[in-house]
Amino acid sequence: MSLTRRRFCTFGAGLASIGLAGCLDRSSDEPEVEPDAESDVEGWTWTGSIPVDTAIQYHDSGCGCCVEYVEYLEEHGIDVTIEEVDDLAAVKTELSVPNELRSCHTTVFGDYLVEGHVPLEAVEAVFDNGDDESILGIAIPGMPQHAPGMGPPADEQLQVYSFTVDGETTEHVTV
Repeated sequence: MSLTRRRFCTFGAGLASIGLAGCLDRSSDEPEVEPDAESDVEGWTWTGSIPVDTAIQYHDSGCGCCVEYVEYLEEHGIDVTIEEVDDLAAVKTELSVPNELRSCHTTVFGDYLVEGHVPLEAVEAVFDNGDDESILGIAIPGMPQHAPGMGPPADEQLQVYSFTVDGETTEHVTV
């Protein structure tokens, strides 16, 4: 049985995950900090829209950049449920996220997976091109320095990839 986007959504709430190397330690007893001029979400603006206003993010409890990405999403009107889990690698395998595209967190936006620190412009583009039902999600592999939740925007473009359930990937470019 293949994992379709609809089947994925029915299984998504029960999934668990662990963080990948490179995440910053952030203890759970630290107070939440509102974004300010020093925040990694500073400078990341978005005026578009997507047809969902909620998301679920799976990540390890010690990952500080994952929390920064949640702040970025929430700053732009997305209500995020955080699922801190113990075996992220197993979740990513179950969800069909290709190994070479993996990052420190996976976020579910409706029928689509968003792997890593992907700008909302790219998420919006996936929904706008929703006629391609083979697309399971998009990803920015690793933890690029100038991505939402990792630092302010820079002049270089971020490489965004789309992927299918079968593991096929296509490279795209975003701002």
